[in-house]
Amino acid sequence: MELEDYSAAFAYTSHIPEMKWTADLVREVIKSYDEADPKQRVTLAGQPSDVHQRKDVTRWPINQYGEIGQIWYDLNINGLASDLTATFRVVRSAEGLIIKLNDIHVM
Repeated sequence: MELEDYSAAFAYTSHIPEMKWTADLVREVIKSYDEADPKQRVTLAGQPSDVHQRKDVTRWPINQYGEIGQIWYDLNINGLASDLTATFRVVRSAEGLIIKLNDIHVM
C-alpha cells in the first residue's frame, strides 16, 4: 500500500464478501481519511502522534466460519500514526491461516 498499488495490496489478502471491498474502495477510504488530501498514503513507518495506535491480535476457539481470531491494525498515514483501522478476520483452512479484510474505518 505504501507504493499505492492498491490492486496488488488487495490481491494480497482475502476478503469477507459481504463487505464488498474493492481495490478502488480501499484507495478511496485512504484518500478520504481526515483532511481528505488526495496525496496522502499509507506508510510502513509511522511516528507517534496524538493517536494511541493499535496493533492487536485476538484469538478465540474456532467458530462456525472457521475463524480463530481477528487483527486490528491502525494504519500509518504519511508517516504518522493514525486512528484509521484495518480489521481482519483470521480463518483456519486446509491450506493454513487466511487473513480476510473485514473493514477499514476510524476507530
